[in-house]
Formats: sequence, structure tokens, C-alpha cells
Amino acid sequence: MSRYRLPEPSPEERYRPDDGCPLFSPRLEAHLVAVSRGETPERGTFCGNCYTPISRETKACPHCGEPTTQRPPVDIVPARITEALRVQRSTESRWVNGFAYIGVLIAMVLPLAAVLGIPTLKDSLILGTAVYAPLLFIGMRVFPAILGGYVGDRKGFAAARAKTRAAWEQWVAERDHPARGKSSA
Repeated sequence: MSRYRLPEPSPEERYRPDDGCPLFSPRLEAHLVAVSRGETPERGTFCGNCYTPISRETKACPHCGEPTTQRPPVDIVPARITEALRVQRSTESRWVNGFAYIGVLIAMVLPLAAVLGIPTLKDSLILGTAVYAPLLFIGMRVFPAILGGYVGDRKGFAAARAKTRAAWEQWVAERDHPARGKSSA
């Protein structure tokens, strides 16, 4: 169990992996997205360890538990952490969209194969169309949703989280041991 372990989330909360990487708290992610949209200034008070937004009076980070006396708060989230979020979201998006497009392709091909493979449907344009249209409509809703929304989401999250963990480990090595972090780069 990592030191970033928090109580189990309620069903209304989003999934928080217990993999030793404190990125990204919901508050930090919301802040970075708002900054990227120009909705909020990038400066503030952030945990010196996990960069979750905190108040100036905070004694310990509510996300990672790091005391502010051990690692003082910072005024801005480092650009490498912001970039890690951008890479994470981009990776997740590519996986989800890729699997959704595979679902669209399957939804187009399967009804067509059924219509062309059944001689009665193949010989009758009206009957073939009457069968193809609902199969296409249902398939276009079901296959992309299952493949993109479930399979792509899970695979995308795993791939993106691996990149985020690697970026975090490299950042911590460079932040905590500047001489060692540069020599391994």
C-alpha cells in the first residue's frame, strides 16, 4: 500500500488508483483544465509534493497527506506536471476514439454481411433494406459504446496511467535529487 492511499471512494466519486503516484487529484485536474481554457490564473497555492490546490493555512495536503512543514507549498504547478496531464488525456482520448471507430466499422460491416449472406435478403432490396437499417442503427449505438466506452476506456486509462507514473517518477527524481535526475536523462 502506498503512502498516498486514501479512504475508498464513494460510488459517486471517480476512481483513484493506488499506484504510488499522487497525480492527479480531482482539484488539481480541474485547476489545470481551467488554466488551459483561460478560466483561472495559473498562480495559487499548491501542495509542494502532489501540487493539489490548497489554502495558505493548510497544515497537510488533503490529497497526499504531505505536511506543509516538510515540503513547503508552491505558487505555480510545474510545466512538466501540466504536460503530464495533457499527455494523459491525449492518450486516453486516442484509445477511446480508436476503439469507438472500430465499433463503427463493425456496426457497418456485420449488418451488410448478414444482408448479403442471407439469400432472401440479398434478392429483395426492400426486405434487405428493412433488415439492414435497424441492424445498422442498433449496431451504431451498441458497438462503439461497448468498444470505445468500456474496452477503450480501460485500455486507455491503463496506458495513460503508465505514462503518468513514468513522468511522475522522473519528475520526483529530478526534483528531489537534481544532480542524479540530470545524469540519468
